[in-house]
Amino acid sequence: MLSVRLLQSEPRVMVGATAPTIRPDIEARVDEIWRREKQRRSHELYNGRLFSIDHCDAGTIVGWISEYRYFIAQQREPSLHAALKIKPLAVTGILCCPDGVLFGRRSDRSEMDAGCWELVPSGGVEDTAVGPTGQVSLERCILIELEEEIGIGASELSARSRAVALVEDPRSHVTDVGIMLATTSPAAQIQRRFAVLENREYSQLEIVAPAEVRAFRGSLADSLGAVSVALLDALMHAGL
Repeated sequence: MLSVRLLQSEPRVMVGATAPTIRPDIEARVDEIWRREKQRRSHELYNGRLFSIDHCDAGTIVGWISEYRYFIAQQREPSLHAALKIKPLAVTGILCCPDGVLFGRRSDRSEMDAGCWELVPSGGVEDTAVGPTGQVSLERCILIELEEEIGIGASELSARSRAVALVEDPRSHVTDVGIMLATTSPAAQIQRRFAVLENREYSQLEIVAPAEVRAFRGSLADSLGAVSVALLDALMHAGL
């Protein structure tokens, strides 16, 4: 079961922990899994660098930068978590426009939750968000995802982004920061921007009127991603 903590302010995220030392036999197993995944998915798989959590509370998140292949190996063989200790940090936006809240259906080729609906935009925190002092900008992360996944630039937002919740998934070991976003762009304009994107991560975009969000959430049953369900339930309960 996912754990949700509402936030009073945005947590301070820093690179400041030491990555665990990986035994040679574990490295060999990771390499084997990675080679198998590369063969299966060819050009679609890239060994990026992600932020992995060492310590997390409502005010501070500290971690290190890890290779994506370690996370993939841990996903394929959960028992590897004891040695790899990968706990990725991610962001999930709750994007509101004058016509409602945005949801996207993930492409069937997605690594995580393929074919599921979720709040958009969303994505992992990567090393590109790390500043020269080691501090991580969650706002930069969510704005990159917003432009890449929806086609909306930062200049089209009507307010600063606001972190509102932490969602921890003990099964995947991923922690999401829920971030409120608002734009004055109407639904038709957003759909036009989305329609011309190349290599889309979502196969479909839906904009749901605020009064209909609860019914939309119920109608999707098991096809709505667990993080989005947890965020929606917590925010609606809190009246946000």
